[in-house]
Amino acid sequence: MQSLLRRLNKLFARVPPRVSATPAEEVEVDEATFNHYSFVIGSVFSYFNDLSPESKKKFVQRVYQFRSQKRFHYIGLENNEDTAVLVSSSAIQVTFGLKNYHLSYFKDIYILADAYHMDNDDELYIGHVAPDGIYLSWKHFLYGYSYKSKNDNINVAVHEMAHALLHNNFFAQYGADLHFRLNYEKFSTSTGQILADVITRRRSYLRSYAFSNMHEFWAVSVEAFFENPSGLKQNMPDLYDALCRVLNQDPGTKEKLLA
Repeated sequence: MQSLLRRLNKLFARVPPRVSATPAEEVEVDEATFNHYSFVIGSVFSYFNDLSPESKKKFVQRVYQFRSQKRFHYIGLENNEDTAVLVSSSAIQVTFGLKNYHLSYFKDIYILADAYHMDNDDELYIGHVAPDGIYLSWKHFLYGYSYKSKNDNINVAVHEMAHALLHNNFFAQYGADLHFRLNYEKFSTSTGQILADVITRRRSYLRSYAFSNMHEFWAVSVEAFFENPSGLKQNMPDLYDALCRVLNQDPGTKEKLLA
């Protein structure tokens, strides 16, 4: 895994500095599309089901626009539009509080049937983010949103979308969200005490993979933030508050959005 992270960091580092962009306007969807998307998303995402009617409309509009801007590739799976809608929904869940939610740098999303090998690496992967796209195991995507995984703080889709959001804002040429950039920089400088506490106490509410490096600390923290907001808030309140600020939402509330 460490060799993979080094390779990805080198590849992303080749991307020229970001140029700010104006967020695209929300698009209207017709009633039939809204009803279909709502049914598909609501069958998997409790997050969506908690939203008010107005916020559900906004969520569906964003999913529709996000999906329309991406090329989905299915490996070991039949092409399925509902799959694309659900994967797009995981991106919108993570970015729902932000103005720039498109992850514009990433044009391609690869959905694989199960865990997979990459290059000559013997390790099995269930998801990763690379310059050529976002990769997800469909089997593990479904597990992340199933009742079996409730409160285990593991959700590969949220994890990889958190990585993609970070790369899009700090390595891409366009599509960055100013709110996210400013607050992530504050987040990254405020986690020192959190990490020190973990080292001192030799235990953490977060799984150990979070402490591989700062990028994984971010992604694992975002997983816990959405998977079990009350648990993270109770056990690591400072981290929870920092994530609320950087993502401009509080998943522990019904309305989710802060502003």
